[in-house]
Amino acid sequence: MTLRQGFERVSPTDIRIGEPLPYAVYDGSGMLLLQAGFVINTVKQRDVLIANGCFISNEVARARPAPPPLPLAAVSEEHSSFEMFDLLKLRLKRVFDLYRSGSVGDEFVPRIEGIALTIQEACTHDTDSALANLHLDYDSSYAVIHHLQAAMLCELIGKKLGVPDESRLPLIEAGLTHDIGLLDIQDVLDQQLAPLSPSQKERIAHHTVDTESILASLGVHKKAWLDPVRHHHERLDGSGYPDGRAGDAIDLPTRVLAIADIYSAMVRDRPYRKAMVSTEAMRKLMLEQGATTDRRLIGMMIKEIGVFPPGATVRLANGEIAVVKKRTANTACPLVFSFVRADGMPMLTPVQHDTAREECRIEGMVPFSNHRGAIAVLRGLWHHP
Repeated sequence: MTLRQGFERVSPTDIRIGEPLPYAVYDGSGMLLLQAGFVINTVKQRDVLIANGCFISNEVARARPAPPPLPLAAVSEEHSSFEMFDLLKLRLKRVFDLYRSGSVGDEFVPRIEGIALTIQEACTHDTDSALANLHLDYDSSYAVIHHLQAAMLCELIGKKLGVPDESRLPLIEAGLTHDIGLLDIQDVLDQQLAPLSPSQKERIAHHTVDTESILASLGVHKKAWLDPVRHHHERLDGSGYPDGRAGDAIDLPTRVLAIADIYSAMVRDRPYRKAMVSTEAMRKLMLEQGATTDRRLIGMMIKEIGVFPPGATVRLANGEIAVVKKRTANTACPLVFSFVRADGMPMLTPVQHDTAREECRIEGMVPFSNHRGAIAVLRGLWHHP
């Protein structure tokens, strides 16, 4: 990786496992990787960060030794997870841009591996904040959000299944890259209202095989990464593609990615339809896709992210509109913050409610697109003050 002028490489001894970073670190191009205060919890995470190229500014380097790290109690894991996903969007967009320009070179695999490891770290810190970040984002490109959300769901379902950390990584990497074969036409598809042309239909029908080939050319050799990518559109009844696999011929990681892919597509805006609210997407998954995907895994995903996931906007019995902040033991009764009064007027300061109380029970979900003007207020619930 080319070292950008004004930066100095970080050594492994500069990063203390389990302690907050005393300074922000950057990749070789000067893009922010991790903010000061983020906690690296595993040696694997640190080693991949260092191997991929991890730098600090010369000013910081000259000022070393750094001041003592912040006490753990002063670092909000919740905040760091929400903000880490903002950075992950930039990092994944950078990888996609480098790929489209033909200049990603041999950096592709380590960059994707680094993003996958950071997804694991962020979800370990605070899954609620990670889920909320992507559910609240309607400005980033479809390709970036779709891939990140699919990857995060692969991580959450895989962890629920009891798959060890390192064994989950190839599936997260598959989630991050499963539609890369469509990136060159994704911008057109994102704007197109007309029916697909014959050539576009052909591209979509072949995109899983194309993606597998592209990934192999970029240095991906792990079967546990390539197989789910190739087969995530296979269906249990044999109606899928590209190989018409059915039943037990579709392995567990592929089934997980299939569900993650369908759900993350349903809850994003498309040119021909508005995004579904999470409850509608879950219902359609179970009722319309359950016979051809895996009902057990769908149920597991619903239990894991919640009937009303963090970041979802809901209408309460008292008439207020609220955003889900945290899941609780009762997935139907999360902690929420109202941000629109019953008379439709916005609140200057969101108000916390316990939806287990009858007067604050959730009556249903509402599209976030109806309240996009409140995004700054809502993000403030997760960001540092």
